[in-house]
Amino acid sequence: KHESNMSALVAALDSERWVQCSVSAERQAALTRLSSGRAAFSSRKTTSEAISSATPATAPSTTGNAGGREKMTDAEVEGTRYKVVWSCLLLLEMVMDDVACAAHFQTLATNVVSKVAELLRLFNARATQLVLGAGAIHSAARLKSINAKHLAIVTQCIALVLAILPHVRAALMAQLPTKQHALLYDLDKIKADYKEHSEKILSKLVSIIGGIVEHSLAPRIANTDFDARARNDSKAVSKSFDADAEVECCNFLDNVVTNTRKMHQVLLVMLPAELLRDVFSRIFAYLDHKVPSLFKSAAIAEQKSFSMPVADDGKLQMINEMNYMARTLNGLPGVQPWNFTATKILEQELDIVREEDPPPLPVAPEVEEELGEATESERGIPEGDKQTETIEISNNDEEDGQKEGSTSCSTSVDFVPVEDAKIEECADGDSPGNEHAAQKASSE
Repeated sequence: KHESNMSALVAALDSERWVQCSVSAERQAALTRLSSGRAAFSSRKTTSEAISSATPATAPSTTGNAGGREKMTDAEVEGTRYKVVWSCLLLLEMVMDDVACAAHFQTLATNVVSKVAELLRLFNARATQLVLGAGAIHSAARLKSINAKHLAIVTQCIALVLAILPHVRAALMAQLPTKQHALLYDLDKIKADYKEHSEKILSKLVSIIGGIVEHSLAPRIANTDFDARARNDSKAVSKSFDADAEVECCNFLDNVVTNTRKMHQVLLVMLPAELLRDVFSRIFAYLDHKVPSLFKSAAIAEQKSFSMPVADDGKLQMINEMNYMARTLNGLPGVQPWNFTATKILEQELDIVREEDPPPLPVAPEVEEELGEATESERGIPEGDKQTETIEISNNDEEDGQKEGSTSCSTSVDFVPVEDAKIEECADGDSPGNEHAAQKASSE
């Protein structure tokens, strides 16, 4: 039985197209029983019966009723909803079947622990190879490319397995003698492997944006003349830093915003709110570091196709465009606003000094001496009646994140769509977002 389960899971994974499938009421009921401690009452299905029900479950994912398709039903565990693929549902069905077997035949519990561990390891390893390693392009699924939507659905499957794993562990522990509880440590190692897999996927999402910015968009910095842009755009000429001004960005920055917005449009539908904030905090951290460095690298390149602005209006134009990019990205729905430092870095590079508040007028020596001798009561302030002013700062980040933003790209400039970005190899090495993966916004 176990060998047939392993073969069936491999076949399901190899033919998996990594699109959302609908969760039937029966499967949801089984998940609910397991998560509520009633795994022994799970209905048992043979592997052939489970596979025969794959056809209606593998319909492409949709978020509405457009085209006559019904809305997909998510899996739910302890109030949290997950978008899943068919092979993940098959894995969970096999695991729950094994747990029910251990509950009915306690003498087999020791053997069941190892079988469950093998199934979980197989799914994790094969999914890594097919998606992160782009093996699905050459598998039976024959995908044309691996895109952000595929990566997002895998993170949801991993999250569902991680949510179910503690309940599986508890159900097996109840059937094992105390001296054999050490066997469950294997499931703890598997949990760490799944978390590592999820972390690699998040880094790959950042590297998709990184590849677009560095390879497709960076060459567009060439021939960008901020001095000329400032002269041609009368609205951009300003004597001060206007944080709220509408600015027409250069080709490079405009496409950075467009592609990031396109990525957001895909992930907003696929990821839960917390994970969406995490991913875009990493993307923003990468852009905050990489965009100014690309400008500086282009300025010192041998081709000399780009040079930093020298006129005051040109410098202001560049800074205003950077501010506009940061403000637009922070305005995307559901993201955690990022404290962009790219503007300050470019200000230092351009030798721009912001005008500070004017210093206070000097006080005449005789007036200062007279004020120093005056008591509080003589100045009209009663003794012991000192007042402390409290300044309340309201945080509107969450309110801003909930505002409905535009998901369409209002630009006529060509861009590389993030959903078509191909992944050629597994991201085991450094990715553009790794150096900032641990950094979180202070307000989170």
